[in-house]
Amino acid sequence: MAASLPNTALRERLLALTQLVGGIICLQFGSSMAKSLFPLFGAVGMVGLRTAFAAIVLVLFFRSWHVLSRRTIRLVLPYGIAIAGMNLCFYLALERIPLGMTVAIEFTGPLFLAFIGSRRLADIGWVALTVLGLALLLRPDTAALPDMLGVAYAIGAAICWALYIIFGKRMTGKLAPGHACALGLLCSAAILFLPCFTPAFVTGLHHPLLLGMAVLVAFCSSALPYALEMQAMHRLSARDLGVLYSLEPVCAACAGILLLHETLSPLRMVGILCIVVASAGTVLTPGKKGPPNELPELPQ
Repeated sequence: MAASLPNTALRERLLALTQLVGGIICLQFGSSMAKSLFPLFGAVGMVGLRTAFAAIVLVLFFRSWHVLSRRTIRLVLPYGIAIAGMNLCFYLALERIPLGMTVAIEFTGPLFLAFIGSRRLADIGWVALTVLGLALLLRPDTAALPDMLGVAYAIGAAICWALYIIFGKRMTGKLAPGHACALGLLCSAAILFLPCFTPAFVTGLHHPLLLGMAVLVAFCSSALPYALEMQAMHRLSARDLGVLYSLEPVCAACAGILLLHETLSPLRMVGILCIVVASAGTVLTPGKKGPPNELPELPQ
């Protein structure tokens, strides 16, 4: 009986690792699929479709109408605004620069937020490594710089991701995580409904197969990753979560190469790896304070 307990714990840990990695893969390949639909719906239209469909799925899954009230809406509205800004900036960046570069720049939002709250000397080195990674990402290949408007949108997504974490932390203990995400997406969908969702949905009615793909994007990019992440977070430590989350930019680069045929120079790939190493180093360096739930969620 005693021997079976470690085996059970190991199986649960492996299951959680599989769930989180599966969520990360789903998220980035869903983003690749979304970019392939830009010619029909546009980046703004895809944001509206993805947010609205994901909100419907999560509200139905968590039955969040039971906790819907004016007080709840006031609580989740800043969170929903941050989600809307993050997704809109992310897709506008994705329209102009490669997926791997977009995610790597966006990833600096929560990374710098972690640095701000730290007083460890080692973090100076991780900040320097992050800056080096950004410099390599933004360096010109031959004579061409990356699209700077796309870079600006990615930076906007990074800022909104940091705000998403701040506003999300304010809801801790006030609203169940499932309801918080579902209602946050619902508020985000309401903000984006007229300018983003409605025109894209009307267009999609004439292309039902592609509209169905947009529903699949919403499921792969928001609903399924969140559900898998929620399961994994109950079983993994803060260190495990931080290291696995740092795989996001690498997975995004691979998805962009495999599905979108995007290419990044070797130096830009090194830049992405610098950001990944800085993220993992921030988690693994001894002396980190704070409970496991201080790590950011990844809702994209």
